[in-house]
Amino acid sequence: MLQINWKLKAFLYKLFGLMRLKSTYYFLQKHITKRSGVNIGDLDKLWVHHADSIEENGIKSLLEIGAGKDLGQNIYISYRFNNSITQTAIDINNMIDFELINKASEQIANLLKLDKKKDKVTNLEQLKNLYNINYLAPYGLKKFKNSNVEFEMCISTTALEHFTYLEIVEYLQDLKKILKEDGLISSVIDYSDHYSHTDKNISSLNYLTYSNEEWEKYNNSYLFQNRLRHQDYKKIFETNGYKIKKTFLGNSIEPPLNISYEFDINNKETFIGWAYFLISK
Repeated sequence: MLQINWKLKAFLYKLFGLMRLKSTYYFLQKHITKRSGVNIGDLDKLWVHHADSIEENGIKSLLEIGAGKDLGQNIYISYRFNNSITQTAIDINNMIDFELINKASEQIANLLKLDKKKDKVTNLEQLKNLYNINYLAPYGLKKFKNSNVEFEMCISTTALEHFTYLEIVEYLQDLKKILKEDGLISSVIDYSDHYSHTDKNISSLNYLTYSNEEWEKYNNSYLFQNRLRHQDYKKIFETNGYKIKKTFLGNSIEPPLNISYEFDINNKETFIGWAYFLISK
């Protein structure tokens, strides 16, 4: 994976945002940095957490937010449950890439030791017919407001860390209107500094060294990070009327030497790398 100094990357993202170069950004991801390539060497344990909760709760219809380009998670669910789960995947931007979807499908089928699909996906109708996946973009939760659609579960993987605090609260309130009475939310949250994914010279919690004011210089619309910690999400879920049914915690990360006073260094949950939540209305 291409390594790039995180401050330079933040500057470029700010520049792309100012110049509205979203198509250029996606081109660079796919062809230069390879961040959008598909190389699934093993089943993602985060997908398995979602799928296990789907199976344990007999889910037949689900909504995914932030589905991404290759729909790997959705493809895995389709294969694992033999297309018996009706999936609706939404994105705020139209990011779908059929070439990447077909590559992901082949790799996932091999890992599951299943026959891969004979036909390739080239359009949304085929995606629905072959995998029982409806892809909607650009699309937001509020567009379901006047429909009669209800879902049994909403899933997201490494998406909520890119929402502002107010957007998370709004998201939780919107889901109350489109989830069934006993509906569930299955979420994986990555608490690491995402710039560390492409800059091995910084700590995975590098962004905790900055105050809120200082961090504003680097945060941007292309890679917004709210820096909320595990204990913050627990409080947000519970104060907005949800019950935490299940959690899995990732490993703790060695913190950088200097942590901003705005973070609780005495709480071990501040330094958790990632977490899985299953919550109910």
